Amino acid sequence: MALKDMFQAMKKEGLVTKPLDRYLFELANKPNDRAVNVNAPSQAGKCNRANYYMRMQYEGDGTIDPRTQRIFDNGTYTHERLQAYLIDMGLLIMDEVPLLNEKYNIQGHTDGFLDLDGEVAILEIKSINDNGFNSLKDAKDEHKCQGLIYLYCAEERRQWLHSHYKSVDEFNASYKERYAYFEAHYQHMKSGHKYTREQKIKNEVLLNMLSDNVLFYTDKPITKVVFLYENKNNQELKEFVVERSLSTEPILTGVLNNYEELNRCCEEKRLPPREGTSKSCNMCRWCSYQTECWVL
Repeated sequence: MALKDMFQAMKKEGLVTKPLDRYLFELANKPNDRAVNVNAPSQAGKCNRANYYMRMQYEGDGTIDPRTQRIFDNGTYTHERLQAYLIDMGLLIMDEVPLLNEKYNIQGHTDGFLDLDGEVAILEIKSINDNGFNSLKDAKDEHKCQGLIYLYCAEERRQWLHSHYKSVDEFNASYKERYAYFEAHYQHMKSGHKYTREQKIKNEVLLNMLSDNVLFYTDKPITKVVFLYENKNNQELKEFVVERSLSTEPILTGVLNNYEELNRCCEEKRLPPREGTSKSCNMCRWCSYQTECWVL
């Protein structure tokens, strides 16, 4: 499949489009240094078998084509633009916040910490096409799963910091200890064409330290996720606020239970049950591990 996609990119004509597509194909399919054997919040609520294949580093179907990479990059630039607006306004106090949770083996980045009149909230930015945007009446279910996991990780860390460090002096004195703790979580990183492995690790550690600073000085519980959706076609915005409450607790509990089971499956090298009903069902149709899953 990878060779087929590469040949398609090479067949492109044009003085710019042909070399651009070849460049994007190679860029998109280079090995990355994303943490693998962890529960990524971006995969929250998705099929546990697909997440198992990802964590155990099974080979997926196909590759990322140049057009898909441009779609991903447009989403990234949307995030960066909106984050820049909110930072300039003083509404976003930190962007690209790393969050960890040892109990459930969670590791990921949320789009930011918002300052809502002294109350810290999680920011999640999503870009969506015109049809999807117009039909939005609430945050999408899969996004709620993701956002509530970020909220859980942030609040658990905030409570842990407050219970372990009773004063500012104690918190400041723990700098080296916390630095080493975070450093251990990024040993999987690799050198790239812009930054060395050491530079990448240091950057992630410092982001975690900055996140700790925000959380330590936050007295109120973190209970809100603000979802900001931008229409890809016309840049119109919609906002939805999801709070941790009796109505959303079952969503969070369900994801955490799935994480616990996935952790056990990975430890025991035991394949979770298939959650889809056929190759063509909504869950399996676009899955990157369809061939692996349905050949069994």
